[in-house]
This record gives sequence, C-alpha cells and structure tokens, in this order.
Amino acid sequence: IVFDKTGTLTHATPTVAQVVPFGGRDERDVLCVAACLEEHYPHSMANAVVKEAVRRGISHAEMHSEVEYVVAHGIASRIDGEKVVIGSYHFVFEDEGCVIPTQEQVMFDALPPEYSHLYLAIGGTLAGVICVADPLREEASAVLNSLRKLGISKAVMMTGDNERTAAVIAKEVGVDEYFAEVLPEDKARFVEQEKAAGRTVVMIG
Repeated sequence: IVFDKTGTLTHATPTVAQVVPFGGRDERDVLCVAACLEEHYPHSMANAVVKEAVRRGISHAEMHSEVEYVVAHGIASRIDGEKVVIGSYHFVFEDEGCVIPTQEQVMFDALPPEYSHLYLAIGGTLAGVICVADPLREEASAVLNSLRKLGISKAVMMTGDNERTAAVIAKEVGVDEYFAEVLPEDKARFVEQEKAAGRTVVMIG
C-alpha cells in the first residue's frame, strides 16, 4: 500500500509554525512576498502561508508580474525586475541554482526537521524559509497496524517534502519505506514497477 503524505497521513490543514529570514531580511518581508506568490496556488501549504500573512495583518498587495507554476515544485515570478521563486529544496536550490547567503549555512542546517519547509529565494539568494506544521492524523499508526493484520505486506509513504522531514514523519507513522522529494510521475512509476514485480498495489492520495 502506497500513501501520499500531505492530507492523507497528515491533516489537510497545515499551519505556519515559524518564519526564518535570511540575508538580513525580516519575517514580515519574507511572509509578504511568499503570500503574494502563494495566493495563486491552490494547495493546502500555500493556503497556510496566505492565512498566516492575514493573521499577522500583513498586506500582500500584488507586487509581481506573471506567475509561473512548476508542477509539484513551486512558483516563479518577478518582483522589481528580480526573479523570485518559492517551493521545494529541489526546485529552489537544484533546478534554480539559488544559494544560501554567506555565513548563514549553520542557521540553515539548524532548521527544525519536524516541519515541512518552503524556500523563498529573491535574485538567486535564499531570502527565507517558511516552516509549516502538518500534523499526523491521530489514527494513522493504528490504520497501518490494522492493514498489516489484513495481510498488507509493505507500507510505503511518498512525499514531495524534503528528506529530513519525510524521515521524521515516516518514523512517527511506522511505514516500511519512504521516498522524499518525489514528483507525481515518480509516484506513478513506483506503482508500475511494483505491479511489474508481481505485487498487488493500492495507492491512496
């Protein structure tokens, strides 16, 4: 059995737990720009960012021009002539080649692993990380135990989240195997591979 994480093993109502600014910016700046981009994106994590901006009384007037979605990765736009991206680690650092400000690697490495992370970069440099709490459903572990008693031999979790966060959630829920930073097509490919190996697969997302 293969589980998607967000909204399946976890509640579908994530909330912003922490905003960590980088490069001399402050929390309000980071949240303002993030909300401006995320309000165009119909996803529970995006909704959490917009709600937090509203909760803090931050007005995120439209600052950007076009908005470009990169499926399961994030959003790219331009503000005052600078490229702005928000999304997964893979998207921001690997695909877009953004960098962590000099002298701030230690702070980056200390980001709390129990949260999902949204990375915001402006002009190719990390501007902030939004830590999103996405708590496990209380019944998740019990459901997995029941499924095993029914004869399910392997439980797998697949998520677009980063490796550290995925590892924490996987341990809490008790899956046999997990995959982090995966795209929708990776999930489909995994199911096809398992079926080709002769297994009966259930995918829940």
